[in-house]
Amino acid sequence: MSDVLASRPVDLSQVWIGDRIIAHDVHGDDLADVLQQNGDASAWAIAPRTETGDLRRLVRMLGLDELILAELLKPGHRVRFAEIDGTRLVRLRAVRLQGRELVGNDVSLIIAEQIMIVLVDDQYGSELARMLAAASKRLAAVGAEGAARHVIDYVISQLADIAVELEAASDQLAEQLFGGDPLSRDGKLDAFRLRRAVTELRRVADPTREAMQDLLDSAADMTEIDTRRWTLILDHGDRVASTVAVLGDSLQTIFDTSLALDNARMSDVMKKLSGWAGILAVPTLVTGFVGMNVHFWLQDTTVGFIVYLALMIVAAVILYVVFRRKSWI
Repeated sequence: MSDVLASRPVDLSQVWIGDRIIAHDVHGDDLADVLQQNGDASAWAIAPRTETGDLRRLVRMLGLDELILAELLKPGHRVRFAEIDGTRLVRLRAVRLQGRELVGNDVSLIIAEQIMIVLVDDQYGSELARMLAAASKRLAAVGAEGAARHVIDYVISQLADIAVELEAASDQLAEQLFGGDPLSRDGKLDAFRLRRAVTELRRVADPTREAMQDLLDSAADMTEIDTRRWTLILDHGDRVASTVAVLGDSLQTIFDTSLALDNARMSDVMKKLSGWAGILAVPTLVTGFVGMNVHFWLQDTTVGFIVYLALMIVAAVILYVVFRRKSWI
């Protein structure tokens, strides 16, 4: 999104009938009055995740009590879906990737016949408001439920983007192993951070898929075209969850392969040390044996020195050739 567009004032609500927007950036009683006066109107509204008088009045208009509102506003609750008297409630987790860390926002949706309300922190709320405003023409024919689908698909698309980015980082780590060398210390730390990010993403993707399935199962009177639209979003969530699961397995394979290469390298080092130790043991053995205080053939003679020196050299060369052929040195 361009800086110019991002700097424009953001409408945090829109009310429309057909392809005509009849009100925008209205809240609380004003928004409730517009909807009550126009029974065929649809609306979406972005509200902060704080309990305000305007939000309480909107919730009461939808037949929900303040206990439900408090539940929706609680931080840190997992993704889930519920339905109360025809009003659908969805809690989502919108995340983005910063380096190798996942940071996110709690997003709560209240989906009623005429209005879709999103409870979210201000910064991400502005992002969603711009997205919904840009899609106003497409929302003209689908009403408040279409706006909810737009928000949910937007959140799932961000999960998909993160999965693609993590997958690319995982592929880069895998390419480092193709040369037969284990991961470096920095590579192992990066792989650990990636694995942690994938675990956190799985904790979001799996419950999101379950919530979308529950939402689809709850709508007994949904039209065929709406069912198809929700099914597409569910399929999108399924693909994201499957990608994240495969990515977790891929990172585990990278860890196991790097560990196996580390063990193989350590084995090679130990074989080389053992081979050279065996070669160096030959002169020690010969000189120790010949140097004992007993009489040996050719002892104290030049010929004896040459013979025993030659014996050491020949034995060492034989060991070197044998170990070299067996790739021990």
